[in-house]
Amino acid sequence: MRIDARFGPQQGAELNDRVYVAPAVLRVRDVDTRRGFGSSRTRHCPPSLHRSPTIICTLPRDIRRRGRKARSVQNLSRNTARLAQHGMVSALLYRFPMRVFISYTHDDDQHREAVRELATLLVDNGIEVDLDAWSEKHRHDWYVWATRGITEADFVLVIASAEYRRMGDGNGPAHLNLGGQSEAALLRELVQSRREEFTKKILPVILPGHTVDEIPFFLQPYAATRYELDSITAEGAESLLRVIFGKPEHLPPPLGTPPTLPPRSGPGSPTAATRAPTWRPLDNSLPVQWRQDRGQGATVELHLVPVAPDSRLGVRTLSKVSDDLAARGRAQGLFSHDQALDANSNERSAWARTTNSRTGEAGLTVHRDGQLSCWHPLPTANIVAVLDEEYLTQQLATRLQLLLGLDLPRPREFAPAIGLGPAGFVHLGRLADASARTSFQLKRQDQVRIEPEEAISVDDLRQYPHKVADELVARIAQPFRR
Repeated sequence: MRIDARFGPQQGAELNDRVYVAPAVLRVRDVDTRRGFGSSRTRHCPPSLHRSPTIICTLPRDIRRRGRKARSVQNLSRNTARLAQHGMVSALLYRFPMRVFISYTHDDDQHREAVRELATLLVDNGIEVDLDAWSEKHRHDWYVWATRGITEADFVLVIASAEYRRMGDGNGPAHLNLGGQSEAALLRELVQSRREEFTKKILPVILPGHTVDEIPFFLQPYAATRYELDSITAEGAESLLRVIFGKPEHLPPPLGTPPTLPPRSGPGSPTAATRAPTWRPLDNSLPVQWRQDRGQGATVELHLVPVAPDSRLGVRTLSKVSDDLAARGRAQGLFSHDQALDANSNERSAWARTTNSRTGEAGLTVHRDGQLSCWHPLPTANIVAVLDEEYLTQQLATRLQLLLGLDLPRPREFAPAIGLGPAGFVHLGRLADASARTSFQLKRQDQVRIEPEEAISVDDLRQYPHKVADELVARIAQPFRR
């Protein structure tokens, strides 16, 4: 329904879907009732009420539905304006009742009487009801009456009964319950075309003495909510009254703070922070194939030597893995995308390595005995190689993950080995600090090699790559501390 009104400097405002506030100087010109009063959705702030009272008026049915001059509202507004001039009233509050349409079939006199009793209960509780038995004071086009009532109502109550089930499912005789058939057909159409809206709007009601099996199938008697009345009283119809007024029986508590739930195992767990990889001493150091073609710059070598390998890798396997080494090395940052690489294999190993020593010597090798090797240069600052322990630890952890990620059969344990050579002149310190230095405290070493004398399980290597890398860096840096 639409109000054509003058409010002066400040417009009226809706407090919610059913309440309308306007200043005391309101002059209502006309009320168009075809769309429901207040449907224009005015969005201005309500006027200040100060300390004077507010008049509350519930608009009668004839004002809401007939499109007549709302003379009673005009008179009330004039009287309110006069009171406002004396500071006695500051606003006029229009409140519109909830409205329901009751759809049912005339099964028998007892059923019709129970429906009228329910309608009376709703009216007694402040709900406006459209009921055919109360609309017979003049001639109607009942189809138009039902269509307008169903579409304009806040809720449609479908009263379950044996005849409504038969008629609603299309199983009843075509010449009986014509009004009920047309109402059910309209409800089926509205549920089909506007399902979300009318699933909420249509409320199946089961009166005392009836069952859920008397609800038509299109209203989903078992899959959707239904309202069973223990008695036709306010207490017996409490669930129905609550949904009509939007007053749920239970409200959720305020949203709390999410709990802290760390993992009980694995990365990030309390045990992972305190656990460390197990280094199992070997009776003898394992043989390791160190690099022979050493260049001019300081290069770090990392080797994973298998402990008691079950078998040797096949030559066919080596020939397939060389391209994978090049791809993984570029993906992990060991090789840049513009570096030329030598990727090949022979009967002893497969490799991928840089071909220009001036851009830094780096490479990957897989040996037939299962040894996995990786090497890369130390970073430099002002042409001096810098052994930055934190930086090198991060690099070695990445290299360990790279080697363990190769699609190859592997033993249960590896013995790590690490080397630095030719050491030449190496500065032990932070790379960020070394970039700004012009003088260095250099330690001269021919080469440093930590032999594979301890074994670590593959599971520990995968779970603690940073801790393994940190220990290896500490061992290779120790000679430079002396």
